[in-house]
Amino acid sequence: MAASKLLCSLNHDIGCAESHIILLKSLSDAQEIPIAIEHLKWVQEKTPLILKDICTALLDSLSSATRPKPMLQFLQRIQNVFDFPYFEGYV
Repeated sequence: MAASKLLCSLNHDIGCAESHIILLKSLSDAQEIPIAIEHLKWVQEKTPLILKDICTALLDSLSSATRPKPMLQFLQRIQNVFDFPYFEGYV
């Protein structure tokens, strides 16, 4: 939660997509899906231009994940909450 708050407090230029991806992957691995969803909602509101990059990177991470199940569950939850077109046919 503290890492999410820190990223949210940074200037939008500083909080690049890679920082959000690392945080979201870590939250997914820790099965902290509600925090990850709230963080993603913040990203959507404040920096929507990087949202597709984040979603694409999260989807790509499935192929190299040592434990893909938490990430798959997170991606499915994202699809349910946000109804993103990015995951159609994948999740």
